[in-house]
Amino acid sequence: MMDARRAQFARHQARRRRLRLLLVCVVTAAACGTTAGIVGPRILIGGTSVVRPGSPPQVEPPLVVKTARPAAMPIDLVLQVGLDPREQQANAIRWQAMAPEARRDLLDRYWVLAEMDAGGRQRVIEKYETFRNLPEERRRFLRDRARTLREFVASLSPQDQAVLEGMGDEARARRVLELWQARYGQW
Repeated sequence: MMDARRAQFARHQARRRRLRLLLVCVVTAAACGTTAGIVGPRILIGGTSVVRPGSPPQVEPPLVVKTARPAAMPIDLVLQVGLDPREQQANAIRWQAMAPEARRDLLDRYWVLAEMDAGGRQRVIEKYETFRNLPEERRRFLRDRARTLREFVASLSPQDQAVLEGMGDEARARRVLELWQARYGQW
């Protein structure tokens, strides 16, 4: 009689251990998946696929390009810009919701920043800090203005766009202002 109880108790304990082990595995998998979803975009910069789901993958041979400048190294923008964890999490969520084309555009902009010399990158980051210190209403106005200008430049003829690309910053700004005033009147 005692051995049957002992055997039953041993089976019961073994079941409990298996259930606990299964629960630990499930919790660990959920934690790893969540961490990868949040941290992944920051770790895998440059590793985003541009192939749409459901389409056959297309393999292209890598282009070998020789440049005079060294290859860009990843930069830690989180430390340089000073994002708080809530902003990082919000950015990770936005990243997941973005279309692949928008992700590619942001990655291209990131690598342009990474290829800058340290002084140029520091100037850009200082300008961004100045922008972040502006009141929210002013930042919204400047974003809207930048969006309007981007749309305006995109609406220009290819010849005008090519001329603008060949100009320096100040000359380009003057020319865009002239083109705007020719089309719409006063700025």
